[in-house]
Amino acid sequence: MLIGVSILLVLVLIGGVGGWFYVNSVLSSIKRFQVQTVTQETSGAPIDILLVGSDSRAFVAGPGQVSAFGNAATQTGQRSDVIIVVRLVPDTRQIEMLSIPRDTYVPIPGSGGSNRINAAFNTGPSLLVQTIQQNFGIPINHVVVANFQGFEGMVNALGGISLDFPYPVRDPDSGLNVTTVGCQSVSGTTALALVRSRHLYYFKDGSWNYDGMSDWSRIQRQQAFFHALINKANGEFPNVLAINSFLQATSHDLQVDAGFSAREIISLGLKFRSVASTSLATEVLPTYGTQIDGNDVLIAAQPYAQTMISSFLAFGSSARKAVTRTSGTATTQPATATSAPSVTTTTTPESQVVLDNPKDLPEPWNPKPC
Repeated sequence: MLIGVSILLVLVLIGGVGGWFYVNSVLSSIKRFQVQTVTQETSGAPIDILLVGSDSRAFVAGPGQVSAFGNAATQTGQRSDVIIVVRLVPDTRQIEMLSIPRDTYVPIPGSGGSNRINAAFNTGPSLLVQTIQQNFGIPINHVVVANFQGFEGMVNALGGISLDFPYPVRDPDSGLNVTTVGCQSVSGTTALALVRSRHLYYFKDGSWNYDGMSDWSRIQRQQAFFHALINKANGEFPNVLAINSFLQATSHDLQVDAGFSAREIISLGLKFRSVASTSLATEVLPTYGTQIDGNDVLIAAQPYAQTMISSFLAFGSSARKAVTRTSGTATTQPATATSAPSVTTTTTPESQVVLDNPKDLPEPWNPKPC
């Protein structure tokens, strides 16, 4: 979105100051909601944006969408299928994304108990923001929410994205079905099925093989998607029609917190103009799987999770923690960073921990940007 804003501004400002007002009006039309729990930005500091992929079916209308997504009567409420904290560093035009697996089991403020973190979104973004801030000590300055329809529309507005598939892949649950290999254009429908897929199968050596890594593997595909999207958005310059179509789709289907003004989005867009895919760093909260009350959940693995969070909070500062891994063990060098809540120092058995998929668990069947 920020890349689209910057490109469109450069193009339309050639036609005069009216172009700025046009872009401002488009961004002002984005639906906004109140989030009482956000942390106010600090001048000159990095900005933390919570990116939420909502599984709400409230938008569903007509038999086609019912067939693809179900409906609000059978798929009630809403959960956060995707939870990513995006840290923007305007001074250096760097971006880091920290993915929090949706099944991470944490205390939910005000509930008197714990649950999967995606359940905190059922009543809206305020509780999810509070849950992340309370459990992980990550300040959230803004919130952006996308639904299935909006996701498809934004990808289609750019004419698709380019991904390289080393193997055919499918997932009957999400509707994913890619039958050809190699670099190819992926439509919004296929992109959505890809980033939603939690039960992926890939065709190798004459048979279909099960991925088996569920949300960890899905996060890798989401990260590949963002890199591909950045490449495509930059590649559309100077196609003003495609970029305008993309921003129109954004304004129609995205939702942001009331404090995220059009003026700030434009300011950030200008600062992040022409940002390269290589400027995007991606991380995953280290977790391990277990069962609680008969349900499969993930637990933040300590001390690895705290190491990752501290490094994330130092991103964009001279005090960035140096994080190294030797035989799966995370170690840090002292640095000053925003403090997260105190955590249990008991080390989770390394054999149970997924530290940083996909870096530590490469999965060659997943697609890559091309």
